[in-house]
Amino acid sequence: MNAHEERMCELQAEVFESSLSRFPCGSAKFAELFMRSEVAKLLDDAQNEYNYLSEEEVFLRLEECYPSLSSKKGRKIPSPVMRWIGYIYRCYCIRKNRSSSWLYKKIKIEKMLSLYDSFHTFDPDDCVDRLEEIIMANRPNKQTDYQIFKAIRLGNI
Repeated sequence: MNAHEERMCELQAEVFESSLSRFPCGSAKFAELFMRSEVAKLLDDAQNEYNYLSEEEVFLRLEECYPSLSSKKGRKIPSPVMRWIGYIYRCYCIRKNRSSSWLYKKIKIEKMLSLYDSFHTFDPDDCVDRLEEIIMANRPNKQTDYQIFKAIRLGNI
């Protein structure tokens, strides 16, 4: 990743972590709203180096669009886990050139939470590759392991 892409991953990690103290809503609600938001769409355009937002700008835009962030329902995920989830979601979107909303449909925060213990020590690129394998394995018309491996090697995934 280049410096701009790394900065975008860090921004999203900080936003996810800071959401715990900024919004009373549960972590799952925040992640769902964020990943489907206009802010996430802006960050999905990784090629545009002028789309960098500050953490405060992100929060202001989210508060404007989603009043439900002020609800007090739902549980909070620990801070390091939220940070990791935010970082890996953005890293995946950049590396695989996928939209945030597409990724969230494929791997919800509950799944990321279940993967944290085994994945959080991996290099982010390895995490992205493992998530891609999980997404491919969950496809309705399941491919064989050989077909998935071949597609990865040929760069089609």
